Amino acid sequence: MSDQLPELIDPVVFAERQSHIQGRLNLRRLDRLADILFDGKGELKVDLQFYKEGKVPIIEGSIVGQVTLVCQSCLQALDWSVDKPVKIGMVQTIEQADRLTGEFEPMMVSDEKMSLPGLIEDEVLISLPDFPRHEQKCLQYQPAVKLAEPKITKQESENPFAVLAKLKITGDQ
Repeated sequence: MSDQLPELIDPVVFAERQSHIQGRLNLRRLDRLADILFDGKGELKVDLQFYKEGKVPIIEGSIVGQVTLVCQSCLQALDWSVDKPVKIGMVQTIEQADRLTGEFEPMMVSDEKMSLPGLIEDEVLISLPDFPRHEQKCLQYQPAVKLAEPKITKQESENPFAVLAKLKITGDQ
């Protein structure tokens, strides 16, 4: 297994040649993913097979690894396993995307080369939770300063009809 994955690939050419890519990708190379990680340590194991199904180039394989996210409750490290199966049908038009079977996720491609780390990063980002949290309750709110209990005082409000009650009793008009 090669530790170095190519930076740019031509997915159509790779599919025509039935290429197979295996390797490791350091998390530090993935800028958008690094923004949501607790730290950039670790790597992803990538195993991708390129082939054609009819005229449609296909990428199939898996991305496996361990990332450390930031828990959204306690803001501490949260280890998260990534095990993302990849089944992508590369299309150039929406009509081609509509003809893909349900097992393939469509991806619009042009005749240009594309970033393999960018493709891997997209797939990993899709597989992560929106709000990662520990399974158990991790946030225990402990105020730094003990606040005094609020004093509840009863205020007797003045009855707006008290004047009328006095008039009724005294008989003044």
